[in-house]
Amino acid sequence: MKTGYLVLIIAITSLVSTPVLAQKSKADRLYTRFDYAKAIPYYEKLAGKNNKHEAYALARLGDCYRLTSNFEESAKYYGKAIDSGTTDTSVYFNYGQALRSMGRYDEAAVQFNKYALLKPSDPRGSLFAQFSNEIKQWKQSEFDYELINAEAINSQFSDFSPVYSNDGIIFTSDRMARSGEKRFGWTGAYFLDLFFAQMNKNADEIMMPGSPSVYSAKFNQPYHDGPAAFSRDFKTIYFTRVTRNTGELDSTRYYTNKLKIFSSVLDSAQWSDPTPFHLNSDTYSVGHPTLSDDGQTLYFVSDMPGGHGGTDIYRIKKQGDAWGPAENLGAVINTFGNEMFPYIHKDSVLYFSSDGHPGLGSLDVFKALKSDSLWLVPENLKAPVNSPADDFGIVINQNEVEGMLSSNRTGGKGEDDIYMITIQERLPDSVLIAGFVKDRETLAIIPNSTVFAWNTLTNSIVVLKTDAFGRYEIWAKRGSTFVMKGMKNGYAPDCLSLAIDLKIKVPTIDNRDLLLSKYKVDQIFRLENIYYDFDKWNIRADASVELDKVVAFLNENPDIIVELGSHTDSRGSFKYNERLSDRRAESAVDYIISRGIGDTRITAKGYGEYKLVNQCADGVKCSDQEHQDNRRTEIKITGVIESGEVSSQQPLDVYKKGQLLDIKDLKDDFFNICADKNVTSKL
Repeated sequence: MKTGYLVLIIAITSLVSTPVLAQKSKADRLYTRFDYAKAIPYYEKLAGKNNKHEAYALARLGDCYRLTSNFEESAKYYGKAIDSGTTDTSVYFNYGQALRSMGRYDEAAVQFNKYALLKPSDPRGSLFAQFSNEIKQWKQSEFDYELINAEAINSQFSDFSPVYSNDGIIFTSDRMARSGEKRFGWTGAYFLDLFFAQMNKNADEIMMPGSPSVYSAKFNQPYHDGPAAFSRDFKTIYFTRVTRNTGELDSTRYYTNKLKIFSSVLDSAQWSDPTPFHLNSDTYSVGHPTLSDDGQTLYFVSDMPGGHGGTDIYRIKKQGDAWGPAENLGAVINTFGNEMFPYIHKDSVLYFSSDGHPGLGSLDVFKALKSDSLWLVPENLKAPVNSPADDFGIVINQNEVEGMLSSNRTGGKGEDDIYMITIQERLPDSVLIAGFVKDRETLAIIPNSTVFAWNTLTNSIVVLKTDAFGRYEIWAKRGSTFVMKGMKNGYAPDCLSLAIDLKIKVPTIDNRDLLLSKYKVDQIFRLENIYYDFDKWNIRADASVELDKVVAFLNENPDIIVELGSHTDSRGSFKYNERLSDRRAESAVDYIISRGIGDTRITAKGYGEYKLVNQCADGVKCSDQEHQDNRRTEIKITGVIESGEVSSQQPLDVYKKGQLLDIKDLKDDFFNICADKNVTSKL
């Protein structure tokens, strides 16, 4: 999540280190103004000068990247700051946060524990180390959540906090809303505005948003606007707006940004001019409104004095035509961290995001039930609702089987994406099939890989995607039989078969890992059943079947370059065999190019009898089979096309998580490889 829009505007917590430097550099001035994206190149220059400020600059780079949600770079610079001898203890905590946001929980726990030792007065170190260890033992939720990226409304920028309106959805985005719009220095993107999208059923009868457009100009001003919430009759809107005031810090001008809530009423198809909320302040923020069904209680987020942490959730109730005093929801809901993005569902369930309760990442979504006037302990919604990234801005439809969520998890279209949620109660006659996809050589997890779960009894196929932990899961009825095929662009697939016993008692079946072998330069695959007529080099019909597999392989891996090599046995002269193998290789390559493969991706090479696989050289008596072993055609990977020279969309990207297929939707031989014992040795 672009925390700059929301955490910044609400509060900058003490996690950001602010040691005082004698020299007021350009980087510090930008950093003080929250222009983190602009500050990065200046800190990079400062860090590269090998001076006394190097460790400080490296730590600030870690902060800048963390606050703009680039956790890979953030972790890298925090590590360098520690290696450079930083004395800033907050670096260890922030390093742990960055690692946790990437799902590297064991490493995160190490940094949190170091922070706890260096600063024992702060309970966060030991608590977050404990969180990082606890999540591995979490049990499944009672509900099954399926997430689908709402691609039509997502952009390369941040799209988040959707809410239902009377005829569609309204969401917040920092894409360009008007020509000439200025950019926001924190992120380098544009300022936030409200957008609208109509909801329609797709081919699978799932409600999905269509192409978006700017919502009412009445609400979108030159600075930040959004997120928003509606009354039950959709005639009143409450929305967050950021106003800009200029203040001073030392001798440097900077901007202070406070969230404020505004409301508007729909009258005769026209929205009234926005009215400021009575709790708005220039010294603290109020924002992220959500309204109860009866319109009598407004929940919001604030960093007003007297809270439990950075930002807390409050509520305020109507007293006649006016609002009463603000009431903090208390320590059961609010922590030492940041609680934000509240959503009240049917006046009895509070959804919100927090980085202070135990979670998978920076922000996780929680659900708290209300018993009489008290809130019960919040429940983490776990994966797939939550991920190591920021997950927030959830809303649930009144039908309780659909919802929407915002997340900057891997595999999205932009910075923050909106996901559609389908919700099902877990069936008593079903079991959870779960497993991991890993690299065969290193055993590293492979996130966002694709698993095709083929139910061989119904011939239906469910497309699964692994999460940030490399894990996939599917609920299936007892008595089912499955073939699982794991795939990832750039890897050879792996398969497993599974039969679910009707009498099985366990709620979860953990499959063996699907182990994918990464394709490497100089890796060789032998093509079977490539035959030519005597002294000929034209492609026979039986050989074309095998060459079509090469075509499929190259289409599935558009960044791979190969050589097709033809080999003969030792019978005949060297020159004759070399010419014959050259012609056969060229003929095979011409066939492959004729099927749409670019001629820069495959070359022909005739090796003649120079690379025999056995002892059958000239003068050695051998059987026909031994000579046949030498008469072979091979594919060798010779290179990889550099990133950016091929389409950013990979072939497996067309398959979406939860997509239902029929066996007829795939090629006839799609699962044939699953019958082979060694699926990594052949195309």
